[in-house]
Amino acid sequence: MSPDPESKKPANNPIDLSSLGFGPSWTSGPTESVKAGGGGRSSREDRDSRGPRPGGDRRGPRPDGDRRSGPRREGRREEQREAPRREPELMRPVVVAEFYPDDAKFEALGKAMRDSQVTYELFDVAKLILDKEDRLSIVIKPVNPEGKLWQSIPDGMPFLSEAEATGHIASRHLATFFDTTEVEVEAPKGNFQMVGRCPQTREILGAPNHHDWMRRIREHHSRYFSAMSFDRFKASIEMVREPEVVAAWIQSLSRQLHYVPKDRQEGEPEKLESLDAAKAFLLAHRRETAVRELPWVRFAGRLIAEMPVGPLRDSVLWLIEEQRLFPLSTANGIRGRLRKEGFHLYKRGSKGITYVCGVRRRCRDDRTTFSASMTRIFAELDKKPGMNASQLAARILTDKTNEEETKLAATDILFLIAQGFVAKLPNGTLHAQPVIQTAADAKKVADEDAAADKPGAEAEEGEAKA
Repeated sequence: MSPDPESKKPANNPIDLSSLGFGPSWTSGPTESVKAGGGGRSSREDRDSRGPRPGGDRRGPRPDGDRRSGPRREGRREEQREAPRREPELMRPVVVAEFYPDDAKFEALGKAMRDSQVTYELFDVAKLILDKEDRLSIVIKPVNPEGKLWQSIPDGMPFLSEAEATGHIASRHLATFFDTTEVEVEAPKGNFQMVGRCPQTREILGAPNHHDWMRRIREHHSRYFSAMSFDRFKASIEMVREPEVVAAWIQSLSRQLHYVPKDRQEGEPEKLESLDAAKAFLLAHRRETAVRELPWVRFAGRLIAEMPVGPLRDSVLWLIEEQRLFPLSTANGIRGRLRKEGFHLYKRGSKGITYVCGVRRRCRDDRTTFSASMTRIFAELDKKPGMNASQLAARILTDKTNEEETKLAATDILFLIAQGFVAKLPNGTLHAQPVIQTAADAKKVADEDAAADKPGAEAEEGEAKA
């Protein structure tokens, strides 16, 4: 069987590149606009246009006294028409964000792109990076220029307040700062008939008539449900009256954790008898290794999955979705990184789309000579750009049964791609790079290369694609 140059693809690429676009607009042509919904007719209009049901109305005539008929029904319809519609609330992010590729993931992506020798759109590379949060390194700043952010030092998690950051450390990283010991204490006394339980975490929060009830539920709300109003959270708490559950809660209070500071310095307490005391100790004696205040924070995108529900997490996710729709700033952010990694960027036309390839593009001129087979390849691609390798081979072969000629054609196509004279797009189509015949042609190509370094030009290309 004759070899197909498209079948020679690198194996075991660490990142799937199949989502990278379906080719740029190298040639102009009509575009087809398809609207969802079949023209936008409502289902009622569709029913009306089909006429009466076969066999007439199966319900038959309504009796005169049918309460569903008459002006009362029409009055309700009028009330419904006049009822004001509630406009959806606009998202107001509390931070601004910039998205960059994670170093390890970008290294894997770059290797896959080089091995493929495929030419990609810069926007599609940006979208591929944005597709998974763990591929991102995110920089956030408060919307208010005077604002501050806080970061948990043990894991890099960002927060809007110091209290949130400290609470996070207390719930996730206490073992970094304290050893714990369990001591027996006197169980609480009182007539406890029921205990509250969080419906989401299933954690027992205590008895409503216990002196620590309000502190306990406020701490639980702050740790897990800060985005929800406190009154709404409080109203959602389940009351459990089973005696064995109440008894288990009382028994749990007969054991208390004491926190012993690690690397204790002279003058510091030997132990802390409550979680609140441990938090206060962190801020007083371990602040520099626990939490920091910053004008901006860089954190790994993988942390988004662990961020507490609230305005900060919602803002970051909303900004990621906004970039996925139109990744202008992300594309500009990775432009320099791609060049640093040895990728070549260029435009097709002064206001065209920016392309990225691991192979530097090369243009034909009168000083470059090619074999007869390669000359036929260029002739066919100049006449009909956008063919795949199989279609191109079929057009240049003089004898399709000649395996040697078929093998030579496949080899020449791969050679021209590897040398940058022909661009292969993600959908497998091929396009010959332009011919330089005059000084004006050379200037045009140089201008296209220079234009790829101008971040603002991407706005025009994105509008053109939209």
